[in-house]
Amino acid sequence: MRLAVTTMILALAALASGCSSVEWKQMSLQPLRNEQGFVVGQKETLCDCKNGERIARIALFEPRFDEHGVLVGYEEKIRGGVQLRDLNGRRIGARFADVRSRGNNPNNKGLTIIVHAQPAPVGTASVTTMDELVGLAGLSPYIN
Repeated sequence: MRLAVTTMILALAALASGCSSVEWKQMSLQPLRNEQGFVVGQKETLCDCKNGERIARIALFEPRFDEHGVLVGYEEKIRGGVQLRDLNGRRIGARFADVRSRGNNPNNKGLTIIVHAQPAPVGTASVTTMDELVGLAGLSPYIN
């Protein structure tokens, strides 16, 4: 009986240790720029310093156009809405996802707040391929 209890405790301890979370620390945050020099995303390097493991997390921004179809900035998806950025990557505002009004207006994207500073230069949109993004991030396209 005592051996069975000890075995169960050791088995539960082994299961609990396998479910422990990894603590990632941010090493660097680099903007990803396209050929026009606009910030189209960011590369974040994270480190599990206990094990020496490093990963790169890439977030690409969605282009934001005005009513005339001119590229005015980019949107970074965050929890609870969207962070609005200008062409240089500076935060200029936010759009909050408010689900209370979705019953009346299902196509509502939420409340948008934009803080205008100096006007940014107007740019044209270009299509960036996956190979170009891998090159911008400085990653190897091959899996080891």
